[in-house]
Amino acid sequence: MTLVHRSVDLGKHFRNMALAVFVAFRALQNGETPVACVFIHEPSQSVLSYGCNDTNRSLNGTRHAEFMGIDEILEKNSLLGASPDKIASFFRDVTLYVTIEPCVMCALALQHIGIGKVYFGAANDRFGGNGTVIRAQNDSYLSFGGILRPEAISLLRNFYIQENDSAPVPKVKKNKDIDGKEFPENLEFAKYVTENEFATEMGQERLIRFYYKPNPSEEITPQFGEGYNFKDLLTEKDVKRIPDLPLLYPGLACDVVKDINTIVDVLPKIGDHGVVSLESDPEFKKRKLENSA
Repeated sequence: MTLVHRSVDLGKHFRNMALAVFVAFRALQNGETPVACVFIHEPSQSVLSYGCNDTNRSLNGTRHAEFMGIDEILEKNSLLGASPDKIASFFRDVTLYVTIEPCVMCALALQHIGIGKVYFGAANDRFGGNGTVIRAQNDSYLSFGGILRPEAISLLRNFYIQENDSAPVPKVKKNKDIDGKEFPENLEFAKYVTENEFATEMGQERLIRFYYKPNPSEEITPQFGEGYNFKDLLTEKDVKRIPDLPLLYPGLACDVVKDINTIVDVLPKIGDHGVVSLESDPEFKKRKLENSA
């Protein structure tokens, strides 16, 4: 008898991560590092909170996206000062989607609150706390990477090549030479989860294609072997599920449709078999980002 492997549909995870990418884009427009997250209540799939880096505005290096989202949940659900058991009971049914792997500090914070599961986009090569540098959470929660990885990397690249308007003569940041470079090879997934954990979550087909060594040319996609369009993952209705959405548009009207279209234009295209095309709007990358007014 021939064993037929069930193909695992990752569409739900890509749609949830697309919300985090949207928040990261708004952070970029607001002058922050484009790293963002959403916390999803797993049973209802409702968005409990979002977080994006607030380190530039607050001048506080600890105000990472995960902490911003956690604080919002604790406050809104009367959990400030609650017992660790009560907090863990709440977060047991919560999944975090974050564009960049949590740093060691955030990884430990997620362990302390009892987060149910984590999905991230790109690895955090310098400070990754879910396996890239150190697996700080041990076995307290599972963390799966590679969901919308090219999109997460692309937003960071756009941040590092925008013009520095605070300089006497505005100039592009020194990191501009990253523009147009090939994407780094995919994650070394064995750093984050076991073979069985990966196969259960991602499917046997992806296990063979991605787990045993970093894939140099393909990305994980919602449907195995098929490409996708970011616009199919995110609609205006989806974005309006985000609580306190107007806070992402300080002093501006919320133009969600325009932002989605801009994101689609500037992000890399993902073709069949998850092959990344770096073609995007070059003018976006060469000019100082303007607020989506």
